[in-house]
Amino acid sequence: MTKVTDAVASLPGETMTKLVIVDDHEALREGLAALLSGSGLEIVGAAGNVAAGLDLVEHTGPDVALLDIRLPDGSGIALTRELLALHPDLGVVLYTGDSDAELLYDGLDSGARGYALKAGSMDELVSAIERVAAGGTYVDPRLDRILLSPRATANVPQLSPREREIMHLMAEGMTAERIGEEITVSVETVRTHVRNVIRKLQARNRVHAIAIALERGEIALDHSED
Repeated sequence: MTKVTDAVASLPGETMTKLVIVDDHEALREGLAALLSGSGLEIVGAAGNVAAGLDLVEHTGPDVALLDIRLPDGSGIALTRELLALHPDLGVVLYTGDSDAELLYDGLDSGARGYALKAGSMDELVSAIERVAAGGTYVDPRLDRILLSPRATANVPQLSPREREIMHLMAEGMTAERIGEEITVSVETVRTHVRNVIRKLQARNRVHAIAIALERGEIALDHSED
């Protein structure tokens, strides 16, 4: 059954990230909705299965969908593909307690831009949602070793300085458009560099490429405080 929650009022001039939650455990859905609302996100609805999730996204128009992988009437991965076919700009974060390698690869191949583990903290989950809402990507650091197969890391050409710069900015959550403005190149040039990096690193997609580049030390995230 689909449940649409009351929106949290935002301050004048602020645009809150609109989020839907799809998970078959009612207590978890309600708990997440309460905690994430308190973190400044607007929870526009929650659902417990694939069918209700499709209907919910259609009627609420969220920025991000937080999806469990295992649902009673199907897979959150299959749901991701269906949603993105209908709403290409939707950000999807897969949220699961399962760290199975094949599920992880399937999830990333589905077009999801975030992959968060239920073992993570609420701050980590909020960070994942906000990064995806901004057009970036997120993979729980606990999954790095699973992502990095010998095929992906052995005898791989090094990235050029420009490729490292672009992948660093992408890992920090910037979109291709924002990166183009930052380094004064066209969006298509940025995308060409990303495609080259994916090929060089033998990655499945840009999220996988970021994980490989981080593990190999080609790029590093800035954790300093402002």
